[in-house]
Amino acid sequence: MLLSKLKNYFKNQVHSGEWPVLIWSYFYFVFLLTGYFILRPIREEMGVTAGTENYGWLFLTTFVVMLLLQPFYGKVVSRYARKQFIPIVYGFFGLLILLIWLAFHWIGKDSVALARVFFVFVSVYNLFIVSIFWSFMADVYSKEQGTRLFGVIAAGGSTGGIIGGLITSQLVFMVGTINLLLISLFFLLICIYAVLRIRGYAGESEVNPKAPLGGTPMEGFKLMLESRLLQQIALLVIFSVTIGSIFYYLQGEYVKQYFPGRDERTHVFANINIATNVLTLFFQLILTPFLLQKFKINQILAIFPLLMVMALTFFSLMPELSVVLLAIILQRSGAYGIMKPPTDWLFTGLSDAIKYKFKNFLDTVVYRGGDVFAQLVVVRTLVIFSKDLRVLSLVGVLLSVVWVWNAVTVGRLAIKKFNESHIKDYPVSA
Repeated sequence: MLLSKLKNYFKNQVHSGEWPVLIWSYFYFVFLLTGYFILRPIREEMGVTAGTENYGWLFLTTFVVMLLLQPFYGKVVSRYARKQFIPIVYGFFGLLILLIWLAFHWIGKDSVALARVFFVFVSVYNLFIVSIFWSFMADVYSKEQGTRLFGVIAAGGSTGGIIGGLITSQLVFMVGTINLLLISLFFLLICIYAVLRIRGYAGESEVNPKAPLGGTPMEGFKLMLESRLLQQIALLVIFSVTIGSIFYYLQGEYVKQYFPGRDERTHVFANINIATNVLTLFFQLILTPFLLQKFKINQILAIFPLLMVMALTFFSLMPELSVVLLAIILQRSGAYGIMKPPTDWLFTGLSDAIKYKFKNFLDTVVYRGGDVFAQLVVVRTLVIFSKDLRVLSLVGVLLSVVWVWNAVTVGRLAIKKFNESHIKDYPVSA
């Protein structure tokens, strides 16, 4: 019965000629996120090694590095076609992973300075590789195809997250935390091969595959000033990042307290990622498609902030390790499985200028700037004010309540814009 339903689901979602490129796109995202989710628990461990009190400075450094890399990134994407520059960027990051692995063996695996460097590197790495992936997908697929297929492709990321978490969890005590970097590098190299297979289909897209990706942070900022919808979307991201930062700090404090060893902490973080991605996969494949068919976009966007109100309230009543870990799993899986798909669909229905220029601004300045603001201003101020971590959760509850209003506003503004533009291929419930 279940297999029959799945078969009918894919039959309705995927047209016959789309299977080859969809399969490669799916596995491309599987490989990409497998490699990243091998690195992510290592990054979390390095953050604890560097000191949870330094989270704000680590995120500030990440933000500054990202701004410094923007001109270089812009030069690459303006000089090379997409068919050329994606393997170049991935090759560059692969070389950096290898050099960091060598540095840990030369300088010492317990180096706090290298732990901080690695934390910043993975934070920058994640943002660039995922942004590049979805920009590439937006060029390979039309708006109508994106509505049908992006959910399936996104599930590949969750699958990769599960595989990456399992690899880390099972191998960390055998090979050690540092040597896992080489396994991540292997998956990144497979991604380059996947890009080479997919880019042959880019010529069938409605977008010129030889056109360079446009967009600088300042161009995106100008677009935001001209649109209330984009302003509210930016605010949506800031709220999401701030609540995520509160949970991130709570996770670091509790894991540091209960798990003293490096490999042990890496193991715990890997298991958190496994649970997160399993739940995310359920959201992406079952819950979110159902919601998109039954509810309006403004109602769907409000679900995740409401869940955060409940999770933070629960922690304030029961500030225990199990509650923190369950809450961080819900927060991360909800961000990727409940909030991200409808947010990505917002951009599918908007202009190319917004899709590239504003999205670039959103993914760099707003997202990482929000990290810095949340850790250095919100979290740090509250921790200095009170050592009771329940104060953090109560402030998070208040912010999440305002976030609900913001999410509903984004949805209503989006519906209004789509109605004015007479967009017919946007999700039916909009």
